[in-house]
Amino acid sequence: MAVNAWTVCLHNTRLGSTNPRYRIESAFGDAHDHSLCPSHPEVRDYFAGVVGSIRERDVDEIHLESLGFPSVFHGHGSEFGHDKRQAVTTAAETLLLSQCFCDGCRAAADSHSIDLDAARTRVLELLQRPLTDPTVSTPPPNELTVSEPVLGDLLDFRAAVVERLLERLADAAGPTPLNYYVMESYGSTPPDLPLAGVRTDALEKYLDGVTGFCYVDDPEVARERLASLKRTVDLPVDAGLTLDPNVIDRCEQLGDLVDGVRSVIDGSVAVYHHSLATETHLDWMAGTFT
Repeated sequence: MAVNAWTVCLHNTRLGSTNPRYRIESAFGDAHDHSLCPSHPEVRDYFAGVVGSIRERDVDEIHLESLGFPSVFHGHGSEFGHDKRQAVTTAAETLLLSQCFCDGCRAAADSHSIDLDAARTRVLELLQRPLTDPTVSTPPPNELTVSEPVLGDLLDFRAAVVERLLERLADAAGPTPLNYYVMESYGSTPPDLPLAGVRTDALEKYLDGVTGFCYVDDPEVARERLASLKRTVDLPVDAGLTLDPNVIDRCEQLGDLVDGVRSVIDGSVAVYHHSLATETHLDWMAGTFT
């Protein structure tokens, strides 16, 4: 069997909690265990080492997840409690609260044009109103980056940091094909990626392909998501589907989705999390993919 290595990078609660100096840190100074900050050279070195170790095991491809800066909100369902969203309610407010100002970012900013102290001050000022008055509505991120140039500078800085990480991972992968899962904390479509510091124009230099995730039940939604990805990135595009019963409840749905995405992409179609599938689900896949 061909074996691909699903490689989760910055999103790692165990590593964050056991290596606290490398965690992301908000403008308020709150550190978050669920993600490491790629501004730290040690973090980039570590994941380059992980990718190098995977390459040595002769896998067919290395698939990367969580390359970008995360959101500070990180939920795993009711078992871990619910997000406290009464104050921070919009995408822009989440983005502001999720900007990292850790020691690694401060060191990395020395070689970048951004004034990180001024940026932190402005982020705190922008957060003050919604955190004080729940009726205040912050403009969406695309408008906020225009009206607040410092936020655009922050996203540019984050993109430079993420590209340094990706460059290290590509070097470590060597000749083993490297694929990126288009799925960051802000969403799974191309416009969502820059908010995490992932610029699609930087992906082509380092990757051999990308995977667009379509955990949806509507073939048209899946096709449009993948077509948008193909318009954005000049790389082979794979598609990722799901058998989650909350999304797919009939064999015909799976068949329609597979037919729909195959009409758009030039790569392969994969079904994720099917290790939890029933025998009936396996029969659906056998009938759909043969």
